[in-house]
Amino acid sequence: MGLLRLIRALFLMLAGTLVVLAIGQGLFRAAQGEKSIPVEPSPTQPRQHVIDRTGALPPHDLPRFEQYLGNILRESGIDLRIAFVPDTGGKAVEQLAADMMDQLGIGGRGEQERGVLLLYDLSARRLKVEVGYGLEAWFPDAFVSYLVEDHARMHFSSGEPSLGLRLMLRLLQHRIREAVIGNDFDPRVLERMRPLTHQSGGAGASRVVAIGDGARPRPAAAAVNSHAFPAGETPADTYSTYLAWLSRWPLSPDVDLFTPESRRYIAALPLSPAYSEFILMGEYGKSYRVVEKDGLAMLYFTGTPFVSPHFLRRVEDRWQMDIVAEVAHSREHVGGEYTWAWRGEGDAFTTAFGDRLMTIKGYKRIADGDNRPLRIRGGK
Repeated sequence: MGLLRLIRALFLMLAGTLVVLAIGQGLFRAAQGEKSIPVEPSPTQPRQHVIDRTGALPPHDLPRFEQYLGNILRESGIDLRIAFVPDTGGKAVEQLAADMMDQLGIGGRGEQERGVLLLYDLSARRLKVEVGYGLEAWFPDAFVSYLVEDHARMHFSSGEPSLGLRLMLRLLQHRIREAVIGNDFDPRVLERMRPLTHQSGGAGASRVVAIGDGARPRPAAAAVNSHAFPAGETPADTYSTYLAWLSRWPLSPDVDLFTPESRRYIAALPLSPAYSEFILMGEYGKSYRVVEKDGLAMLYFTGTPFVSPHFLRRVEDRWQMDIVAEVAHSREHVGGEYTWAWRGEGDAFTTAFGDRLMTIKGYKRIADGDNRPLRIRGGK
């Protein structure tokens, strides 16, 4: 998912609209026209995905979390719940989490191995992520600890627990989708983003995560030199530099890596470490191919169906990324078998690479890219 899509979705959510998004599809493409799958609760026993006994979450956010978590359940069969409690009643937060998994039948009765619980104890200011036994391979401890340390802690400390949870859920949803199609978790992406210093000793993680304490888990880095990320002699060289750029904060748009129009475009976006790490999680380590024609290049992925292509232009003897073209020529989708589709028509890139496109179930995609469909559990 593009950073512009993420930022736009964030603004919509803060304004009171939840947009359920696929993740990992480039950095800057715009979200337009997404629709989520409606979830039909059981008429005899409606499922409650969010329990907030503390008032920590804004009331208008609760139904939107319900919709999002219901979408994940219908799409994958993974029962993901959120609970905020004023205290644990004298129990350890780990024990309370295990008890709630059992009492609420998280993951379905007799199927607790298919559930995940995000439990926050307000009195101890502690967040516990409880992962069902059957999902430990999907959500290894390093990944769960990363979610807590690098996302929840930052946003909880700034007084935005709802925002922190949204980011966590997007990363969880992406990991679920990768697992559904058989892709294992690649711990190298965490090493690329930062040294792994937070490891838990069992399934899930438990950390002190204070709401509104103003703490900054990571200080801002020094400004990036404009020559630090040059365009490469090949599209692959440029893409490698792009991944390095993503892992360096703050993200400077004024680098040779991008076309001039793209630099202006990026400069107008509000950027944060969470967004760049979000994209790295979806792209790092994924196999890809590059095709070139008439001074244009398209880099598309063969190791994941969730990432839409990058576009590059040759300027003299180097290749620059054209972010504006990425925004214009692909569209993100949710609730279906594919999370992105090509939407270019009559432009230079579609003219150059149109012979490599095909239509699959109404989605225009790259013929020899990764076109594995996302099996929708709730579909026909």
